[in-house]
Amino acid sequence: MITKKLNGIVRDFYHKGLIDEEFVMKAVESTLGGTTRKATEDEDMYLHVDFWWNSPKKGILGIDVKGIKKNKRLDLKHDDTIHWLELQNVQGKDGWLKGKAKYIAFRTSDKIIFVNREKLLRFAVESIKNKEVVYDTPKECYVPYKRKKWGRDDLSLKVLTSDLVRLADFCIDCK
Repeated sequence: MITKKLNGIVRDFYHKGLIDEEFVMKAVESTLGGTTRKATEDEDMYLHVDFWWNSPKKGILGIDVKGIKKNKRLDLKHDDTIHWLELQNVQGKDGWLKGKAKYIAFRTSDKIIFVNREKLLRFAVESIKNKEVVYDTPKECYVPYKRKKWGRDDLSLKVLTSDLVRLADFCIDCK
């Protein structure tokens, strides 16, 4: 029974992710100009790029979109005061912070925050330096977290959205 529920949760995350990607693609084109193209399945999976933006000033850039998340997977409400960063994926391979996207685009209820992926990776690594990994979802931010007990080998951390705004190269208002 729990497996069916979790499969439904994962399916819902996937569909919400597609909606977020489409929203950000349209916002980029209408606000910043240029054109966008949805990444292929392989580009998404192996490069961690959701779409390509042909920027009028910067050329072709990969963008990875992150929607509003929950503090814990089974929470009822989403929380745009935090976002989760992935250093290592569930198979123990490089997570999306180590992908090929130029920017990670984080959605909130009123804006899209564009952070240079390499800058964000340095910030994440520095934030958890010398901290002990925990295996239960941390309440605090900047704590390295693994879900080993769920048969996963990921490594992630929760960060404050206000820090993402501080690190951002630019934002798009979407009220």
